[in-house]
Amino acid sequence: MYSDKLSRMINKETSPLYKKVTNDLRSQIEKGVYQTGELLPSENELCKTYNTTRVTVRQALSVLTNLGYITRRHGKGSIVTEPKTGLGILSLSGVTAGIGNQSLATSILQKPVKQDWPLDFFFPVSEGELKHNCIYFTRLRCINNVPVLYEETYITNTNLPRFISKELENLSLFKILKESYNIEIKEGEQKIWAILGDKNISDLLNIKKSHPIVHMKRKLKTNIQDLNIYSSVYCNTQEHFLQDYF
Repeated sequence: MYSDKLSRMINKETSPLYKKVTNDLRSQIEKGVYQTGELLPSENELCKTYNTTRVTVRQALSVLTNLGYITRRHGKGSIVTEPKTGLGILSLSGVTAGIGNQSLATSILQKPVKQDWPLDFFFPVSEGELKHNCIYFTRLRCINNVPVLYEETYITNTNLPRFISKELENLSLFKILKESYNIEIKEGEQKIWAILGDKNISDLLNIKKSHPIVHMKRKLKTNIQDLNIYSSVYCNTQEHFLQDYF
């Protein structure tokens, strides 16, 4: 316990000052000290408040801008916007790993079934994959009770005994593949569009048909020859934005 406390103290002391400024301002925005539409203190005022340089303050404001907490307007200052939360779903680590400490709930709308590959499939399928059928299922992901992601997933049906009997609700697909089948994601390809969802997708995500939706088509290659994971993902960005670090 003492070592954990000491580690936290060391991390706190060695954390770059701009991160401390960022976290403090973000906390104040989330608590309503600075509300949507209001101006943050000027750069000069922030320098005095945190006893730091303009460079450090600008780094902090830049991070807050990237996170969607503020917008910066030349000649006016930093304006608080409606706070949003970033989803790190653009990486190969999966949605479960990409949402941080937020509350994720997964509903299985279509249980896994074995079926032939669709004739108009959204990615080219190799000859090796065509020797097998695919496993298909759909999931709705809610974060803090808000519908955020609707996923249609296809997996090459090879080296996956009894997969369709697996419980996928509220569990990480990648973790199941790793622990049950020793299958790991090695690389991937994704294509992203902004679209207007049809009535079915809009209803699932609880948004108006006129609201834009992020549509992502993904192909993830694994350590097993000709075993790939394909997903068609629809993302509601009213309360969240897509985020990742490189």
